[in-house]
Amino acid sequence: MDFRNMGQITALILPLCLAACHTVVRAGGLQAETLAPSSEHPSIGLRDVPPNGLDTLNQADYRYFQTMGPLEYAARLGGVPDVPTWRVRLRLYPTWQSSELVYQVQVDHYNLSPTLYNSLTSSYGVDNVDPSLDDTAPHQHLSLEFLPVMNVAADWLPDSTQTHQSDVTTNPVCGLGLGCTALEEPDENAWTNETTLSMEIAPWDQDHEPLYMIVRALAKKAGWLPNGWVLPNEVPEGINTERPWVEVLVTNYAGNGGGYMAQWIEHIADDSVRATVHQLYYNSAWMEMEGSASTGYICGRQTSTEKISALCP
Repeated sequence: MDFRNMGQITALILPLCLAACHTVVRAGGLQAETLAPSSEHPSIGLRDVPPNGLDTLNQADYRYFQTMGPLEYAARLGGVPDVPTWRVRLRLYPTWQSSELVYQVQVDHYNLSPTLYNSLTSSYGVDNVDPSLDDTAPHQHLSLEFLPVMNVAADWLPDSTQTHQSDVTTNPVCGLGLGCTALEEPDENAWTNETTLSMEIAPWDQDHEPLYMIVRALAKKAGWLPNGWVLPNEVPEGINTERPWVEVLVTNYAGNGGGYMAQWIEHIADDSVRATVHQLYYNSAWMEMEGSASTGYICGRQTSTEKISALCP
């Protein structure tokens, strides 16, 4: 195996040994480089994870860092979109590169502000709508690679990072057949009964950013994060950037009442079920570190690929 970032990988492996070895070794964190801005709008800038470097973490903090997995790690590297109304899309799919299994993660920051602004002005008039929503900043896109470490951690490979922008009018299809810049439609799907899902804060997070907590909570709900990042045994056929193994959508806009709506869409290797979908609603204003979660399925024998059912025949 080509251990391309030995310092970072060491930091990921060490917590697995800490309890048994009773030895703490400090490894310096990689300082993320801010990518060059465009002429009009700055490109997405990578954040440092953790913000003050790995050598500031104690043993328990290291354990959290080691168990993030590539999706939470990618969300933290990309940060929170710098627009009033947004949707973050994460797509995970494994590829083989020079006999190594690598996690590819695409991070998309979609600017929903123009869609919401146009909808509100059409309904209530331009004088009654917050002018800050009239924000036409481009969508931001980030391509990342992670190297699996002992099947419980993900080491970021910074040299492979790529970034680009797309025009705010671009509206590809996301997850469940909804346009990536479309506002959430009334939920007419059939879900299982709602359950309460606990949220977890990283030890270095001071502002309790919901985006990262939501991605981690969904990973736990889906069974990918029992005690460390665990990769399921069987990769479904046909997995690629347009049909990712896992796709996570997190949306924050005024139509959610200030809350966050998120979906975890996981394609699985099953004849009767195409994908499992976990949905989570969280509002920090009145939900005390707990979200409302439900689960549904996209069945393999149904004609509508976007319809979610509580059970599959």
